[in-house]
Amino acid sequence: MPQEKTASATRTAAKSTTARKPKPPNYDPFVRHSVTVETDRKTAFKVFLEDFPQWWPENFRTTKVGAPLGVDPKKGGRLYEIDEQGEEHTFGLIRTVDAPDTLAVGWRLNGFGRIDPDNASEFTVTFMPDGQKKTRVEVEHTHFDRMGTKHAKRVRNGMDKGWPTILASFEKRIEEVTAK
Repeated sequence: MPQEKTASATRTAAKSTTARKPKPPNYDPFVRHSVTVETDRKTAFKVFLEDFPQWWPENFRTTKVGAPLGVDPKKGGRLYEIDEQGEEHTFGLIRTVDAPDTLAVGWRLNGFGRIDPDNASEFTVTFMPDGQKKTRVEVEHTHFDRMGTKHAKRVRNGMDKGWPTILASFEKRIEEVTAK
């Protein structure tokens, strides 16, 4: 004969179901930064993507400070670092290239500055005209939740501190390119 559930067992079952619902993050899930550069959108987009190895900050590497970088500047392409043995380490996958408007990259770095394809966040760069011969470059970095609660907040906060340095380096490269 089947046993009837007690009220206590029913409350326990309901409580365990509730406990399994995903919790909202206890941090802002978006990192947003921008810079306005003194060039048109087409040039800004091209420099951001194609000149990536020339402007990305030297100390933002996974194998060694100043390690060479490479880029396959197309949808499905990648951003990668080259170690001392010549091995390539892909840390970004280019998801969208919509020149000169938008670029989206899957970011494969975890909270310890190591490549981790299973825990990729993503950033989108938007290039908008801002007057004559000026472009506002906006970065939105998100999907830190894919890293799990243990690392998401650390990576998010690290990128929030890192993007101003990254964009300053990009702005400097724009100045070099447009001064020629």
